[in-house]
Amino acid sequence: MVAVFISENQAGSATLVVIGALFLLMAVSGRTIESVRIGDWEFTMSELRRQAAEQAHSGQTDQAQAMLDVLKQLDPAADRDPAVQAVEITVFENRVVDAVEAARSEGEQVERHPNSGLGEPLAVLVAQPDGVRIGVFAAYAVDDSGHISATSSDSFVRRAREVDCAAYLFVNGTLHQEDLARLVEGIQRDGGRPVGIENWVSIAQSAPLRPAIDRLLARVRGPQDDRVTIPGQ
Repeated sequence: MVAVFISENQAGSATLVVIGALFLLMAVSGRTIESVRIGDWEFTMSELRRQAAEQAHSGQTDQAQAMLDVLKQLDPAADRDPAVQAVEITVFENRVVDAVEAARSEGEQVERHPNSGLGEPLAVLVAQPDGVRIGVFAAYAVDDSGHISATSSDSFVRRAREVDCAAYLFVNGTLHQEDLARLVEGIQRDGGRPVGIENWVSIAQSAPLRPAIDRLLARVRGPQDDRVTIPGQ
């Protein structure tokens, strides 16, 4: 957590002092603190959310996660805050892209698509020696329901089937099994391209993607097996 606040200016040190003060005040009062002022510095929960969002969007994934952890300890209702959920999604997407980069073998390329829309891969791994393109998606629900609407699912499938990729990999963080299965079945319907699934324990904990990518490459390069097993969560 200390890494979040290391800074060459006074704001970083002040944030650390304020966070410590917030924990102390909460312990004494037994209630959630919305803001605190120490000298000329005042920090609010909204300011902490803003900082977490900025860190996530600038690629400071671990710092953003640490700030989210602080927010959740300070405010038990933070899990239901749409602003916090949005930061968590950005952090998850960062971790997925980082995992794709880590899975890249020598000579392979990773195309990042930070502004990808619904049904467009977050990153594409271009495998060698034959240039097979594996589109990678971060699978999640936009709220804590774990579900996506049928309309969103249908739109996703239509767009995904148009993407220039030989196969797709879903990295699942929060999506329910039935919603994930609907996406996979829709993409593979009528001879669609193969889809693989990699379930992560949580959106904050990544896992290696190379084994899942290799399984997809084997399906693309060899005899097709349309049977897909959705891993248990």
